[in-house]
Amino acid sequence: MKKCLYFILVLLITACASISTDYRYDKTEKGKLYFPTFDETKYKIDTIETGPNDSLRSFSNKWYSKHLYSLKEPVLINNSKEKNIIRFTHLGTWSNPYSYRIEQVYGKFFSIYKRTNGLGGYETGSLIKDKTREVSSKKWNEILEKIQQINIWNIPTHETRMYNDGEEWILEILIDGKYHLIVRTSPDSNEKEFAELCKLIEKASK
Repeated sequence: MKKCLYFILVLLITACASISTDYRYDKTEKGKLYFPTFDETKYKIDTIETGPNDSLRSFSNKWYSKHLYSLKEPVLINNSKEKNIIRFTHLGTWSNPYSYRIEQVYGKFFSIYKRTNGLGGYETGSLIKDKTREVSSKKWNEILEKIQQINIWNIPTHETRMYNDGEEWILEILIDGKYHLIVRTSPDSNEKEFAELCKLIEKASK
């Protein structure tokens, strides 16, 4: 009888994993920052040195975090070493914020696509899209190959140019306990390889 109950429990857990991955995360509190914040007195924002890797100035951190919260996304920086996750978040000034999170769950890969009815450069909105689908290991490996090809771990978090307006492309990678954050503004024309990786994440999820 005990063995039968154990077997049923395992089946239920596996079934839940195939439908939703969010049950594996603690609920995020409103106002919680999704990224570390660097010391702006040490790293001036009006110079080419715009801050250390994997952290943001307070303004950007609060801006990105409020949209990730409205997308009902988890904080990745504090996650366990057992998780392999790649997340691309897009914040267009006049377009709806959206994110694609691809992660490994029990040897399988799932894409979680979310969108709100807010505006990326302004106020947050309500969640209007929340879809989970399985991704083939082939597509996951293609993304990993692209990551290796462009040497993503050595690409700095911040760009050297300052922009007054544009689309914010936020890429987070958590592989084997190693985390990296890259933020770019409308990179299609000046950082094509980075843009190609983000588009590959979107394509793999469709």
